[in-house]
Amino acid sequence: MTFRRESEDLPWSGWDEPLRRRDPAALEAARARLSDEIEFQCFLQLLFQTQWDRLRVYLDELNLKVIGDLPIYVPYDSADVWANQELFLLDRDLRPEAVSGVPPDYFSAEGQLWGSPLYDWDKMKRDNFAWWKQRMAAQAKWFDAVRIDHFRALASFWRVPANETTAKNGEWVKGP
Repeated sequence: MTFRRESEDLPWSGWDEPLRRRDPAALEAARARLSDEIEFQCFLQLLFQTQWDRLRVYLDELNLKVIGDLPIYVPYDSADVWANQELFLLDRDLRPEAVSGVPPDYFSAEGQLWGSPLYDWDKMKRDNFAWWKQRMAAQAKWFDAVRIDHFRALASFWRVPANETTAKNGEWVKGP
């Protein structure tokens, strides 16, 4: 959020090249330059976490459970993609090679073009899906149960070339 604010709300893909590519020297310089704003963002997260924890205690007293709803894909302009570029199918310019969607069906002749970058499942498999395990562990701290929206994509997913304007020209690809 701090880097985004500094860039007048540009997505990470529009930031200066060294920061966009997470160059260690650029990250360190930005952290030093923006330390007050970074601390403010951390403080906001601490406030939210404190409030959430109090809410969870209250809900537990009422014997109520909280179900999280986790989308299978993350947006291109997310901290997840920026911080883990190697885990997504991105080209040399860090743009998606292909994106998510749903094939044409009875309800939509063009399908649905969701536009989220696809995971590089082969790379994820090499580290035993560590990013996914961290993602799910974080959800487990916040919720009593988690529903993965469109979890079907773990078995197979609709891959659409990134330059398409509809999902028609996609293809089914086997998931992990």
